[in-house]
Amino acid sequence: MNQGNAQPTSAGQTAGLPRRILRKGTHSCAECKRRKIRCFFDRTSAGVCMPCQRRGSPCISQELVDVPLQTDVNIGERLKRVEEMLEKATEKLSVSDQALASQPGSLTTQSFPPTLGCSASVPPGFDMSASRSPAGMPTGTGEFVLPKYADTCRTLHAAFPSQNDSRILFDAGKAIITIQALCLPQRDVFNAKTVQLTAALSTHPPVTAHPIVLARTIIYHALCIQQADPGFDRQALQEADDLDLLMQRYYDLASGLVTCHDELLDSLEGLETLVCEAMYLVNLGNLRRALLVLRRASTLAQFMGFHQSERGQFKRTVRQLDPSTNISGEFVWNYIAYHERYISLLLGMPSSIMSTRFGTDKKFPGQTDYEWFVQFQVDIGDTIIKRNQERDFSMATTSEIDATMNELATSMPTSWWTPMHVPPGSVLPEIYYRMMSAQNQMIHYNMLTVLHLPYLLQNNIADQDFSHSKETCLYASREVLNRYISFRNIVRVVYCCRLVDFCAFSASMTLLLAYLSGAGQNSGHQRIGDRALIEKTLETLDELNHLNGDELTRETARLTRRLRDLEAAATTGNYTYSCRLEKAQRPSPTQRESGLYIDIPYFGCVKLACEAEGHGSGSENLPNISISTARAQFPLSGGPDLVYHMANYYQEDQSGMEFDMPMPDLMAGTEDWAFQGVDTAYFAGLVGGGEFNTGDWEAIWGDGTYPVTGENGRMFHTSGV
Repeated sequence: MNQGNAQPTSAGQTAGLPRRILRKGTHSCAECKRRKIRCFFDRTSAGVCMPCQRRGSPCISQELVDVPLQTDVNIGERLKRVEEMLEKATEKLSVSDQALASQPGSLTTQSFPPTLGCSASVPPGFDMSASRSPAGMPTGTGEFVLPKYADTCRTLHAAFPSQNDSRILFDAGKAIITIQALCLPQRDVFNAKTVQLTAALSTHPPVTAHPIVLARTIIYHALCIQQADPGFDRQALQEADDLDLLMQRYYDLASGLVTCHDELLDSLEGLETLVCEAMYLVNLGNLRRALLVLRRASTLAQFMGFHQSERGQFKRTVRQLDPSTNISGEFVWNYIAYHERYISLLLGMPSSIMSTRFGTDKKFPGQTDYEWFVQFQVDIGDTIIKRNQERDFSMATTSEIDATMNELATSMPTSWWTPMHVPPGSVLPEIYYRMMSAQNQMIHYNMLTVLHLPYLLQNNIADQDFSHSKETCLYASREVLNRYISFRNIVRVVYCCRLVDFCAFSASMTLLLAYLSGAGQNSGHQRIGDRALIEKTLETLDELNHLNGDELTRETARLTRRLRDLEAAATTGNYTYSCRLEKAQRPSPTQRESGLYIDIPYFGCVKLACEAEGHGSGSENLPNISISTARAQFPLSGGPDLVYHMANYYQEDQSGMEFDMPMPDLMAGTEDWAFQGVDTAYFAGLVGGGEFNTGDWEAIWGDGTYPVTGENGRMFHTSGV
């Protein structure tokens, strides 16, 4: 190695320095040896190796000892300039943050980004540990907890309304109780020592707070608007924008900027925000998206160890960003499991929380009857899901589950089972308790209906009598509707306790289909009372739709009216109807037989076929359920997920046009798919879990109108309810 040619300064640096004795065959320079990399030259006569050329460092032989490295005199000056630039940037950032915090929140569209995608990702080597302070709050002005998300924090903070508007929204509809009831037992929600007041929950976090803390407050505001009474005076707000649009905007901000990033959810606040987001979607009736969020929340809760924790004791230390956060990990885990399993049951899907038992034979100290009942409901829901998924429709399995549900019901006080009634002068804790009790009563009876639904239309055979299951379906449906009418006469906001509306849908369908098929013949003396119950339910649904403009109640009323009219005509003419899936594409209007066609996305066309006169007098004449390949249909109107083409059985022909149209998206909202797949699961259970082909779908639109019979017997169309 020719050191004279290594660097211009090398000769002066190496002159007179002591030399080492090198081992024979050593050719690497000192720097390559230190870095433990291969030392090589681009040509034999080169004085500087290739690695040193790339680094711009002097190439010095190992035989020289302690050669001082050349110092760049410009490094100090460059570092000084960088420090000055950082100081100026920090000053500008502090001034802009103070100006932003001093301005009232703006609710205009300009305050929000044009897109809310989740394209950002954590850069390699980014250290999250620096932001993990106990309180999660900045230590100085203008200092963001997560600098990477500084723009996100500014966007979220700018979306807040004025502090006064926030307090008004939190007081509207008593949403402050609903929010805290998502993560705390009822006894803590109304405990003065644990409950948080409106002033605390509605206070805006600083712009420098953790993004999930800001997103949680944004979701709080969306829930407050959602729970507001239909008669809420929006003129009381400084920014009197469209509240429905504002509510959706808040949700889009929180979900599109924050909760879509898994790395931001590692805290109690992250878990709470996911639960709030799931309940927002459930209350909208968007069960499919809610189930996705609930399953994310269940996974996060398991990462935190809540599924393994003893009561009140956690095996792991969970990160908490805000010292004022007050949630019960055990309660949240039970709450997530309850809704995840029940929504999975409604949608006919397996649960993601398996082999976990929540109910106990005895109540724990301080546990109320209601809390004990709810935990057992979680386990029963899982048992029914397993039966349906394994297609084990044997009477032995069903009877065992039925006995467990009956034992659970008799364990509760008799007074607990009364329909909802609020005496004058009732205080808020009592009202809330009665409201939640009524909801869980309806869910209990709905689960009982789902349990026995596969036998509703089955014929009795020599060794099996399905009469008990048929009567149980009718009994449970009556109990649901009685409680639903009482409940919705008090709770007028459909976005509160939304699950009861799906219970009412199933109950109405079950009661009317039982009479149409002849399964309710043994309840002939109760038919008039059941008809009156259906009429009162329709009045309730119409009023709810009028007050809230709700798609689910509107579509439930539409289908219920079709079945009610069909049942009335069938009774007058002594007809019964069979329920089956069409073997092929739903026939054109000119090819249809008499009956009612119900087209269900991702399931098929269900036909209620009219039997010959006199065939409806006995169960032995009831047709078996025919299960075959079906094709899915979707309406022209784009609103309902069920198309009810009622071909009046007095008429053989019908005119109309139909057009091809794709199926609704799997994640379609309630505006495109009102029943969200609950209808699919219902009819799948009704036909006993039979096999059907889910491929090769072909969608056919109707014109959005429904045929009825005029005075002269001719067909005409109407598009109203």
